[in-house]
Amino acid sequence: MADQRAFNERDYPVIVGIDFGTTYSGAAYSLANQEDIEDIVRWPRQSSSVYCKTPTMNLYRGDSKKMVQWGNAARLELLRPINRDAVLLKQYKLYLDEALSKDLVPLPNDLTIVDVISDFLREFHEHLLFEMSRGIARDFKQDSFRYCLTVPAMWSDRAKALMRESAIRAGLVKEGDHRDRLMLISEPEAAAIYCEKKCEQFNLRGGDKFMICDAGGGTVDLIVFQVESTFQGTRKFKEDTKGHGESCGSIFIDKRMRKLLKKKLKSATKSVPPYAFEHMMDTFINTVKPEFDGTDDHFIQLPASLELASLTNEEIGLDEGVLCLTMQELRDDVFEPVVQDVLNLIRQQMKTVNRLEAIFLVGGFGSSNYLFKRVQQEFGRDVGLVAMPPRAELAVTRGAVFFGKNPNLVTTRVPRYWYGIDSTNKFIEGVDPPEFKIIRSDGSIRADNRFSVFVRRGEPLDINDCVVKKYYAFYPNQTVCSLFAADTEEEPRYTCAPTLGVRRIANFTIPMPKLPDVQYGERIDLLIKMYFGEVELRVEAVIQGKTYSTTCMFEA
Repeated sequence: MADQRAFNERDYPVIVGIDFGTTYSGAAYSLANQEDIEDIVRWPRQSSSVYCKTPTMNLYRGDSKKMVQWGNAARLELLRPINRDAVLLKQYKLYLDEALSKDLVPLPNDLTIVDVISDFLREFHEHLLFEMSRGIARDFKQDSFRYCLTVPAMWSDRAKALMRESAIRAGLVKEGDHRDRLMLISEPEAAAIYCEKKCEQFNLRGGDKFMICDAGGGTVDLIVFQVESTFQGTRKFKEDTKGHGESCGSIFIDKRMRKLLKKKLKSATKSVPPYAFEHMMDTFINTVKPEFDGTDDHFIQLPASLELASLTNEEIGLDEGVLCLTMQELRDDVFEPVVQDVLNLIRQQMKTVNRLEAIFLVGGFGSSNYLFKRVQQEFGRDVGLVAMPPRAELAVTRGAVFFGKNPNLVTTRVPRYWYGIDSTNKFIEGVDPPEFKIIRSDGSIRADNRFSVFVRRGEPLDINDCVVKKYYAFYPNQTVCSLFAADTEEEPRYTCAPTLGVRRIANFTIPMPKLPDVQYGERIDLLIKMYFGEVELRVEAVIQGKTYSTTCMFEA
């Protein structure tokens, strides 16, 4: 076990931000000593007229575990007759949402979620390096790059750990690199940093509170921040209340649109070839969805292959091969049910705040004209400002780069869980179950399986705060301790209460370093330091004055 080396930011003069998304992924980079940020806008097999991100898609052939294409090339390759047995994987980021993953079908070809994400990130990163070699980073080697990878704030500690594992396996950093060379930042935090940088006209002052509504393809995350005025006018933020989110992003609009199209076309044709149907969905996703604001009808030209290019069918709104999507059916059947989920999230979050100065909509779905209109209608009277920053779809990617330049811009976070360990406590008759009673040799009566709280859910936590606990081990044995978490409103009393929302989330293994002056079996005191205020849970061990990193195994 190696010492935890001090991290030197000057070793990494290039900052790379990566937004790995449910439907699209993007990247940006900058030199650490410069303000300008370069977006990656060229992607393989993608025309210049489409979105400046690449689709998060993988293509595998047959039952092979080897990815053959990624991004837009994967989607186009699927249309070739030779790839009829191919498997196209998309929206697989949802497998890291533990609330959804249990209801999703298993990944094909015996692939794991780490396999799939690392396959995509490996090719994504190779293309990123190629594009950077043609820009301002051309004089730097990849081992001088520092990475900021964005994750949903609603993700569990296990999901974040799997994302880090995927990034390492994909070759962004090496296993032996310092942990801080790869930083995870929550997507709404990255967006908040971007809004502060690019929204000076909104004039947020010290003490003002604002909400970030980060609406992407799969997830919608909300966090309320409070502005802090600091030395020389630099503004920092602290998370004001416990944020929350759900999987209710724009892919659920796409699913509802698929259902509507199938319903409309059912009466006009017996079957729709898959590539023709996908062509219509592309028109909806790239044209109709971003433009729709709830006021006008929209139209889709049906492909000639459907043999409907010159037909008229008033029942479904088909006129000489042009299908009409009325404002009412788009609003009622496609957009409004999903937008209502977002409005309910905002409504819940606003109940936790006394006064809110602004709501910023960011992300691909956050750029929706209809979502902006509905948020303005619902909350415009109660909030001073509902706004969409410039290039809202790139807010998270660019914010990640800004975060890499100054990781201390967010000073306080609010934990979404109770964290603690298993312990014993005084047994209380009539409260503690009889089977938990322990009678010690000294006659004292204790209750087993008690939840000893390290971190209180919903209470602000400084990013540098750490919990220190004393342990001991007998040389050269390693130490293993379990960490429990709960998302309950009330403080949990027991660790063995999964039906009440308590579960063991991790085991920390603390290997014993080689200590030349210590005898076999000798007792060694050690301190365990747990940092809960960072985006990722970090655990260190201090043994004989030296700090060591630990191995953490997160449980599903």
